[in-house]
Amino acid sequence: MRFPAMITISEGASGILIAATWWWVVRQHEVYPGWRRRASLLALVVPTVALALELLLTAVLYFRSLNALDAATLQGGWLAFVGRLWVWSFMGTGVLSFCGLVLAALGQGSPRLAGAVWSCLVLGFFLVSLVLAVNSFH
Repeated sequence: MRFPAMITISEGASGILIAATWWWVVRQHEVYPGWRRRASLLALVVPTVALALELLLTAVLYFRSLNALDAATLQGGWLAFVGRLWVWSFMGTGVLSFCGLVLAALGQGSPRLAGAVWSCLVLGFFLVSLVLAVNSFH
């Protein structure tokens, strides 16, 4: 089994676990009146969005190599737009997961710890994918 396939499967399993985390948070029926409570909830929202985006981008990478995507962007037009969109979306997942850590540090409430853990995991997925992406050009 190829390494990107293992990462895609791991991210898919993490998606199921983060859905279970959301089920736990929703079942608590908490109210988030202050900005620190909202920050703790956003600390869980941000890695959820980052994980979904990273799962999509990794699935695209599984079916198409970065070298092919890079060669296609040199042709210009629509393919260049898709290539740039892929790169900026990929970098956005790293920024989103880091922002989740910052929000977890600022937040207060029960989703804070879950947000910090998920942000660390998604940041780890991002760093592994980044290393694979950089090494794919050598």
